[in-house]
Amino acid sequence: MYLKTIFKRLVLTDLALSILIIVSVFYESEQVAIFNEKYSIMSDSMSIFYLIILVVWLVNLYFLYNFKKIGKQIFVSLFIITIIIILPSGSMAVDAKDYILDGLGWSLNGAMLVFLYFTPIKKEFEK
Repeated sequence: MYLKTIFKRLVLTDLALSILIIVSVFYESEQVAIFNEKYSIMSDSMSIFYLIILVVWLVNLYFLYNFKKIGKQIFVSLFIITIIIILPSGSMAVDAKDYILDGLGWSLNGAMLVFLYFTPIKKEFEK
């Protein structure tokens, strides 16, 4: 089925985009780094929580790629948790490339949600 191939490519694209976002953090401009150090409210416990979310996200991509039922449930949960965490996290500066990558990531996640709930792919997760 052609939709399965498209969905698998979306999952792989999400993985590649996640890697790009992680790598781009190390190449942010000096002005952005200074601003974020000055005004960031990120604690060590919050950093550990983000790391746990990242690991769960990567495991979830594996589940989605292999059409595991739990992958769909974890994806939606992580999507909602991420939105809830971002809201109170405060201001943060980003470079233009990071802004574009972040927008692409959210768009890609929206496309994956559409596939998971509004296409015949949803039947693959019910097996």
